[in-house]
Amino acid sequence: MVVVTSTPSRRRLDLGRLVMVPLATLMLIAGAMVLSRPSDAGALRWIGTALVAVFYAVIIWAYLRRGPAKATGTSVVAHVAAIVATLTPFAFPVLTQGSGGVARLLVADVLLVAGTAWSVWSLWTLGRNLSIIAQARDVVDHGPYRWVRHPLYTGEIVSSLGLAIAADNLVAGGVWLILVALQVYRARREEQVLVGALPAYSSYRTRTAALLPGVF
Repeated sequence: MVVVTSTPSRRRLDLGRLVMVPLATLMLIAGAMVLSRPSDAGALRWIGTALVAVFYAVIIWAYLRRGPAKATGTSVVAHVAAIVATLTPFAFPVLTQGSGGVARLLVADVLLVAGTAWSVWSLWTLGRNLSIIAQARDVVDHGPYRWVRHPLYTGEIVSSLGLAIAADNLVAGGVWLILVALQVYRARREEQVLVGALPAYSSYRTRTAALLPGVF
């Protein structure tokens, strides 16, 4: 059971903004530095890196614009799962063993670009409703949210699959499966907060898939 707490005050300190804006700024700077260096990694890899930089830029934009949450879940386990799921993709570069074959890297780059592009679109659509932990602000049902309720998680799963394939080892594959499980759990616990705080969300939920169109 998830206990939901309302947030009536508009002057309450936004801890998420205080944490995420500086972190996303650092990641944006790191991405810009990578893009500024000469590289022979190929066009797809460059596009993927550029999209990651855009991803963090949109996070900054969303957090700076967002207002107070109407409700916040108080499950510590759900909060930890959300944070771990957010940080897990950073493990894949550490797990990479060797360069891999050309075909493998091509598949990895295509998945990374497709997943990150989808994630950027989802972030832009979500806008000021963005949060890492389970919070409710408003129902978003346009853009990629027309087809799935959690498109951002879908994009992260796809892009992380690309990273796991590039890593080319069983440990990375196991980490990716753990990430999928965390994202599914995260989505389910988040929806308990959304259903409890936003009356319109129940109707949206009945007509829209969770992570893949027509699935779950």
